[in-house]
Amino acid sequence: MRLYESQTRFQEMIQPEDIRRKAENLYPDYLRAWLDGDSRFFPRVIPARRTLDGDDLSAAIQSVRRLREGSKEVAGFGYTVEWQEVNSRKFGRNRFPARIVFETPGDFLRFAGRQREFGVFADAVTRLREAYPLLEKWMRSNVRALIDAAPDLGGLLSVLQFFCENPRPDHFARELPLPVDTKFIGRYQGLLRQWFDIVLPPHTIRADEEHFERRYGLRYAEPHLLVRLLDPTLEQELGWPCSELSIPLHTLGAMPVRAGLAIIVENKVNLLTLPSFPRAVGLGGLGYGAVLFRYLSWLNETQVVYWGDLDTEGFEILSSLRAVFPHARSFLMDRLNGDAVTVVAHHDAVDPLHLVLVEDHLDPGGLRVDCVPDQLLHSPIRRDFGNLLDSVGGNSDCYRLERCLWFAHGRDPF
Repeated sequence: MRLYESQTRFQEMIQPEDIRRKAENLYPDYLRAWLDGDSRFFPRVIPARRTLDGDDLSAAIQSVRRLREGSKEVAGFGYTVEWQEVNSRKFGRNRFPARIVFETPGDFLRFAGRQREFGVFADAVTRLREAYPLLEKWMRSNVRALIDAAPDLGGLLSVLQFFCENPRPDHFARELPLPVDTKFIGRYQGLLRQWFDIVLPPHTIRADEEHFERRYGLRYAEPHLLVRLLDPTLEQELGWPCSELSIPLHTLGAMPVRAGLAIIVENKVNLLTLPSFPRAVGLGGLGYGAVLFRYLSWLNETQVVYWGDLDTEGFEILSSLRAVFPHARSFLMDRLNGDAVTVVAHHDAVDPLHLVLVEDHLDPGGLRVDCVPDQLLHSPIRRDFGNLLDSVGGNSDCYRLERCLWFAHGRDPF
């Protein structure tokens, strides 16, 4: 574009669609002002370009006409244009906008198309303030969340009231006698958690738990543990009909298990091959849910041995388990005295398995890699691990299973 063309180009003053965009941007500020009871928000002046550049008289007339037709003067609601008569060399004596303002909340909300939404929001705020004043600060910080939840506010209030009157109900969410659908609580878990943490008494909340149901005392489809009692004495004490059962996590946690040794095993077949041992119990692993073992409080008084996979995930799980039970030992994953880690390569006896040590619960001191032929890893697991011991030439990092069990009790029978 040539210089003289750019200098004479017409620049349009603010138009109704521009004012609408500004009103949308102002809407959240108005909601916060309304929550604060600030009546000074209106009248609200809209910053705007009110002058015209260039010499296009017809375009200038059209811009002024559109601005007036979209105003309260013509439409009956919306912004008000305060006009000022100006004598211009370019356009002669004409009326130009001096100020654009929303005079009342009604004008503003109707023009922004938020009249109905604001009514729902105001009603929700009023009801929450009356029922749970503690949520005042939450409302100020979560205006959009409240607007989105307002259509279901009645159901949300009924859920909140039920938990206040019946903390930690120990029922499935869909069992609760509430006037909501069976998936309602699940749908609003995020919001309910915020409300529960503010309103419910602290002693009714398990603050160390992120899981919604466990945090607030609801039943859920909890994980089952495969349990093997390796000593008939334990079977008799617990009154079990057999030595092997699948039991819900919390049910097992409530049992008076007086074991001297607990062996947590990730591989189910390995768990099933564990030999008999005095006052020992074998537990199926929970993978990355290993921290859930903290609900078995009797493990705090028991020697704990973990046997997992020799890969990055296996060591991450071991690390998370030791975060809960620092006294936990590992089997065939590190030295029993904790000063080295033995990693078995599972490809071709040349390339070692890449290992990333995680957190602070694994000791990287003396880390080295032993390469074992791939076929060995697929050989049948023997009770005394004789094949493994022979294949690595009596490597001191490989122990018979019985020796591992005795070490857990602080004794070496060999």
